[in-house]
Amino acid sequence: MKILYIHGFNSAGYGDKINYLREAFKPRNVISPTLHYDPEEVVSQLEFLVEAVKEKDKLYIFGTSLGGFYALYLTERFKVPSVLINPSIDPYTSLQKQVGPQKNFKTDEEYIFTQDHLEKLKNYYIKDLNSLKDLVYVYLDEEDELLDSKKTAEYFKGFHVVMYPGGNHRFTHMKELIEDFKKILEAK
Repeated sequence: MKILYIHGFNSAGYGDKINYLREAFKPRNVISPTLHYDPEEVVSQLEFLVEAVKEKDKLYIFGTSLGGFYALYLTERFKVPSVLINPSIDPYTSLQKQVGPQKNFKTDEEYIFTQDHLEKLKNYYIKDLNSLKDLVYVYLDEEDELLDSKKTAEYFKGFHVVMYPGGNHRFTHMKELIEDFKKILEAK
């Protein structure tokens, strides 16, 4: 089994969540690239990785925030299961305030995030979620200060949704998520 971890906006392919996943599933089983800020480049890279890995191993995609949005797109496109952590369901709206000069929190890369980038994100929006109910697992921190966790839970009504009390957008319940996910794997 392999896990492809997709980080969020202005983040990178390393950090606490990835460390938890590597500890739980072995480092060699967790792929966590640092992705570009342009949505078309991101999707191109992720599609390449998914196609390469899913042919050889059972693949699960984990995505946080904007990474959750991309993970949902990849699940629909490739029918590969995904775990969405505080996912963005409408990044072309929620990232509107980020248009302009940016600096990646982890890599210190400076760039300009544009309205065109927001428009490109709309190309990866999934209109009909019904066929994905058995493939998508959603984990939310109730006190996410950036994305409305209750709106997200409603969006994924009928899916496997776990909302933890407290927490924040960085998601403080990785240990609990991994325990729950391992139970899901055992039941399959």
